[in-house]
Amino acid sequence: MKRKYIIAVWSAGLACLLSGTVPAIAQTTADPVSLPLSALTPGKNVVVLRSGHETTQIIWKVRPHYTAQNAALQVRYLTSPDTTAGSQLVVSMNHKIVGAVSLNAQLPRGSFTVLLGHQTFSAGRYLLQIQAIPGPAAAHSKTTPPGAWTQIDYSASQLTYTPQRLPWQHLDFAHLPMILSESAAKGVLPLPIQLYGTPNPTLLTAAQEAVAGLALRSAAVLHVEAHMGPSVILPTVSGDSGVSACLAPASDLPALVQPHTPITGPTVLLARNPGNPLGVIVIFTGTDDAQVLEAARAFAMNRNMLPLDHRWSVIGSAPVTAMNFGPRNAVYPGQVVSLRALQGASSVLNTPHGTADIGFWMPGGLFAARQSNLKMKLTMATKPLTQPVTQPIITVMANHHWISEWKLTPGVADYQTTIPFSALVGGENHVTFQIAGGKVSIFPDSTLQLPTTHRYTVLPDLALFQRTGFPLVVHGVGRHLSVWYSESTLANWSAGLTLFARLAQSAHSPLPGAQATFSMPTKGNVLAVGTLASIPASWLSASPVRLRQNAIQWQLTARQGTVHPWMGATQSPATAYLVEAHTPYKDHVAVTFLTTNTQNLQAAAWYLAAAPNWNRLQGDFAWQNRQGIYQSTMVGPHFMYGNRHSSWFWIFLFSARPWLWVLAGSSAVLFASLTVWIYTLRKKAQWRAEEAL
Repeated sequence: MKRKYIIAVWSAGLACLLSGTVPAIAQTTADPVSLPLSALTPGKNVVVLRSGHETTQIIWKVRPHYTAQNAALQVRYLTSPDTTAGSQLVVSMNHKIVGAVSLNAQLPRGSFTVLLGHQTFSAGRYLLQIQAIPGPAAAHSKTTPPGAWTQIDYSASQLTYTPQRLPWQHLDFAHLPMILSESAAKGVLPLPIQLYGTPNPTLLTAAQEAVAGLALRSAAVLHVEAHMGPSVILPTVSGDSGVSACLAPASDLPALVQPHTPITGPTVLLARNPGNPLGVIVIFTGTDDAQVLEAARAFAMNRNMLPLDHRWSVIGSAPVTAMNFGPRNAVYPGQVVSLRALQGASSVLNTPHGTADIGFWMPGGLFAARQSNLKMKLTMATKPLTQPVTQPIITVMANHHWISEWKLTPGVADYQTTIPFSALVGGENHVTFQIAGGKVSIFPDSTLQLPTTHRYTVLPDLALFQRTGFPLVVHGVGRHLSVWYSESTLANWSAGLTLFARLAQSAHSPLPGAQATFSMPTKGNVLAVGTLASIPASWLSASPVRLRQNAIQWQLTARQGTVHPWMGATQSPATAYLVEAHTPYKDHVAVTFLTTNTQNLQAAAWYLAAAPNWNRLQGDFAWQNRQGIYQSTMVGPHFMYGNRHSSWFWIFLFSARPWLWVLAGSSAVLFASLTVWIYTLRKKAQWRAEEAL
């Protein structure tokens, strides 16, 4: 009997998986949620209801694919001493009274809880109203006490409910961003990734593209956990409602995730986990490892062209032409971008405001001539707020730096303005318009254009790395980039894939040119992941730090001479390190992440990818303490990155080292003085010779 029951459950799960449907009763109850009313009404912590029939309104939203049960509203209030007897606070939902409490001037402070209903609340908007109704004595009297009031404390009052997540009735690639959003919690998306077959660099490269494609569809930080097992093991999912990934040639896929139609080429599938109706598996497969890589790369690069279905056969579908390297807000040198493409058609810039902010992301490592500018062609509708009508004044700010100020013409007009390239930075930028005496709306056809640039910067700079991925990522593409997994362990793969996903988010690119490798690279830029035992000391020979078990040594570069002494500290509490330095071979840069042992590798990478630690990176050396907090500093010297055989290198050099202008000017003056002095000596000698004759 037990065996028949197990077979029946497996058959039902398999049928649900292949049909793309799930029983409607399947749902998962989460922990109860408590929201202060101030979170539902931003900007309000207290509301005062004066005497009479005044009402305050609150909008409660239940998210799509969720229901809410056991919803209750707890209200904390304070009433005035002159509140009339019989006054009430009435709570209604969607204009239907659900509860009330009598107010007593002798007990001014109180609270009450109202059950909003015994039904299950589906996704949507619900209107909550709290109304102050005076007592019968005030209603029959000709005058109501003018000072009577009731104060509702929004910060102390709260709405509690128990959310229940519902499964998707039909899996669709168009719903994948929302599925990822629902699976994330507190800005973190756990991502188990299951690999089948023989581990090799091609399969790891495919896993990199898979996690990059998922990371660029989510605002959360990915915590990747790699698994490797035989074909009888189901893909692992974390928790009750997680998303997982599965990569394998079709011949190695488990029977429970094999589709009805045979796999004949690179294919991406969305499937439901038979053992968990809320779990979603993204499957990358093909006839061999090369086709698995092709499927993962196409998935990562074509985020706007996936079919409206749960299966995508890369061969025979839309060609891989419109590559979407970055999200909407990415701007590249020489590219003309409209605000519609930058921020979407539903941008807040379309409505009149007293301030307007245009945010965009720019690649790192860019340098332009001093006279180069960001060109902005704007169509704005101006509405003056003063009477009589005067021309409003607009102030342009770039990354909190004042740029310009000019007058606006009432009505619709075209404007052109420029932002010095020196005011922009690699990563996120913000151009802000502050309007005095009016409001403006900016049309979506307005455009931005970055100037032509050159790749020069000062390295190492972990701050630039965490904002843009530079120098491992150049101009949004990971060409000549190797990801070195120094150990063939699940912890090493988990750490490397977690950092690769974070790098893809920072670079706003799926990094299609990056290659995984199990051996020490000999060319190109490198992201190296390992331990002190697996990464040889020769790999960090160009680094200003030497790492040993329980010890750190650093080089005193400020000392004079060609041989710089080494200083050190023993019994170091650090458990993980991040180093940016030259590779052992010339003209390339490596970012190396390593820990003291393999057991700490995965957790240390998860801590590093967390926003508080990632956003604080700077200098060339970072380390993790025992509390999981990363600290960073600059240990070694800076060096110039760029083509030294171009005249632009000297322009950049003088821009980065302004004292060279003083040196050059002083040298010119000294040379001129010596020339004049020598010329004067020769003239005097000539005059003496002429006098002697």
